[in-house]
Amino acid sequence: MFSDFTPSKPAKFISDQEVHLWLVDVADTHEKNVMSQLQSYLSEDEKLRMAGFRKQESQHRFLAARGALRLILAGLQKAGDPADMRFSVNGHGKPFLTTNPEDLHFNLSHSGDLILIAITRGRECGVDIERRNSARNFNELADFYFHPCERDVISAAKGDADIMYRFYTLWSLKEAFIKAEGKGMAIAGDSFYFSGIDSLQPEVVTTAGSQTSGRHWLFSCEFYRQDYSMALAVEKINERDITVKRQRLVFD
Repeated sequence: MFSDFTPSKPAKFISDQEVHLWLVDVADTHEKNVMSQLQSYLSEDEKLRMAGFRKQESQHRFLAARGALRLILAGLQKAGDPADMRFSVNGHGKPFLTTNPEDLHFNLSHSGDLILIAITRGRECGVDIERRNSARNFNELADFYFHPCERDVISAAKGDADIMYRFYTLWSLKEAFIKAEGKGMAIAGDSFYFSGIDSLQPEVVTTAGSQTSGRHWLFSCEFYRQDYSMALAVEKINERDITVKRQRLVFD
């Protein structure tokens, strides 16, 4: 699903049966003219947030992510200007467009030098990207965050590479699902679990007392460029197929 991203400028239209999945490489924003362009899109609050990062690389990543998000959303709004996009957050901190005549939904994730942005119309979405780190204690993290059924999946792994594959597949799927639900830490990591992670259509199973919405979801998770895992959660509102358009953002 994430194997290839077509270099593209911001789209002008998205149907309600599409997901636009945008990949942004921070390295593509290093040119001074691109950085100046992106910074001109930010609100005063975003500029203050960016200045609050102590490391320059963190400031640059924030600029690339927020600027790219504004640029992409503006392209889908009639006569939209990236600097005019206004955002609010729900009670759990998930952002949304304050003025949204096109009924656009979005989600953003970043790790390392890559940023992943999902855009949909009329349906919720969540996305996660993780740069893999073989030095992490996968069993310890699974014991703390995962449902017992998922811990069994980790325990059944054959070798270090298989453990890392299973861990990051589950981790990314869980992150994408929680972000799509829009309830943050109100949804405990052990209150749901994923099955069929080796299939084309992983499924989520919620337990009694879970704070999830009861919506129906479609999921996908794959590795990208050998060192990243990417997961997508998209709300299923009818039986029609959903098309995922994979695009790598190109700047003028």
